[in-house]
Amino acid sequence: MRSFERLLLTLCSAALLAAAAPPALAAGAEEDAKTLFARGRELRSAGQCEQAVIAFRSALEIYPEGLGALRNIAECEEALGLFASARRDWWDLRRAALQSNEAKYAGWSEDAELRYRALGNKVGTLTLQVQGAEGRPRVQVALDGKPLDPRLLGVELERDLGAHTVELFYGGAAPITERVELTPGVRRTVTLTVPAALPARVAPAAPSAPPPSTSGVRVGGYIALGVGGASAIATVVALAVRAGAVSAVEDGCSPAGGGAYVCPPSLQGDYDTGKTATTLAGVFAGVGVAGLGAGITLLLLSPSEPASPAPGKSQATLSVAPWPGGLGSRLRVTF
Repeated sequence: MRSFERLLLTLCSAALLAAAAPPALAAGAEEDAKTLFARGRELRSAGQCEQAVIAFRSALEIYPEGLGALRNIAECEEALGLFASARRDWWDLRRAALQSNEAKYAGWSEDAELRYRALGNKVGTLTLQVQGAEGRPRVQVALDGKPLDPRLLGVELERDLGAHTVELFYGGAAPITERVELTPGVRRTVTLTVPAALPARVAPAAPSAPPPSTSGVRVGGYIALGVGGASAIATVVALAVRAGAVSAVEDGCSPAGGGAYVCPPSLQGDYDTGKTATTLAGVFAGVGVAGLGAGITLLLLSPSEPASPAPGKSQATLSVAPWPGGLGSRLRVTF
């Protein structure tokens, strides 16, 4: 039971500390803000408004309820000629003063509105428009190096006097950049155009295969004729060899009926030679007929060419000449 009571007391103490922490933290933030505010006042008194604005903004971030920092920011910006920035801060001060219950800020909302209206003719306005952004999700506009909310495109924006840089990012290698100069009371409109997207690259068509050259067809025809002619000659030779073997077999062997012969051992070689020559004659005859037919067909289908080939052209020559034991053929092709 005592342990439960101790646990209950501990939880109650923690709750009391947590409830007391915010005022303590708020008091510490207010003290830090006062220190920064005092530093800002010193800088402003020394004529260093740019540095003073930094100190005042730090104080305002730490303790937003301290409206004195916001008023000093607006006054410093007005002294620096940043009229558009001053107008925004005067209006923020008017709104904050209306919401504050502090007696020391009484009448500040009226003062802020008067200063806001007094600076109306000292600012320049800038309207940004973009064309050609339909369907281009990567399009982004930046004003003075800061991205611009797309909802502000086409809206008249108050900006401080002087030069301003507008950039259009659209996915290209470099953004489109324009510089605009604002003077008091001037209304400027800048229209940026997104470049048209490049058409998709079309792969080049594969080159068509060149038609077969006339000389190649004719050379093929000559080669086929050569093979056919050589086979024809080989057929004649095989038939001659067969005839000689058959004569020897018929003279020295005895018929056995059915085209067979009974030969003595001395004539067995002639008998075998005759059989081999018969087989070769059939093979060479088939090859010869096919070669001659193909060669004639190719030569008929190919266009005619000059009789004497030009230098560098291919040429085929078939010649038949005496050969030991018969005739011989020779095919010569030059390219």
